[in-house]
Amino acid sequence: MGQELCGTVERVLHFGIIVSLGDGIAGLVPFREAPGQPAVNPVDNFETGEKVTVVVRAIDLPTRRALLSRPKVARRESVVPVT
Repeated sequence: MGQELCGTVERVLHFGIIVSLGDGIAGLVPFREAPGQPAVNPVDNFETGEKVTVVVRAIDLPTRRALLSRPKVARRESVVPVT
């Protein structure tokens, strides 16, 4: 938990984004966990296929699902790329 990873936005929903982390693992970043400039519609801040840095908050290996958040400040040297 707490590890920063790089993933790809798979879907943009009204309550958050689904990010693919590779190896069939996907996670949800609720918009309340996505810091940045406030937007009238947070959906407008993300696009399908966009690369994003996320922090793992919880993971359920049997279902291959994760709860993610966005880092407050991305530390590029410590980000693990998706393979």
